Amino acid sequence: MMASKFLQETVKTPKELYKFLLRSCNKLPKGPQEFYKHSVKQSFKQHVFEPDPERVKQIINKSLSDAEWIFKKVLTY
Repeated sequence: MMASKFLQETVKTPKELYKFLLRSCNKLPKGPQEFYKHSVKQSFKQHVFEPDPERVKQIINKSLSDAEWIFKKVLTY
């Protein structure tokens, strides 16, 4: 699944991605909210020193796609 074109154009840097994902977590129910906030923080720490700009773009696109999938999954149940 590809992230929407709007999100790809809006979120271009790791910092923007981090802020977007944490704010998006606030829209989830309390249980999943805490789980995904922790996951976002851990993933950011893991990739914070990624030197390859192309790899950073891949990570951003994958993260946005995953976020869309999670919202569809959590908010439809």
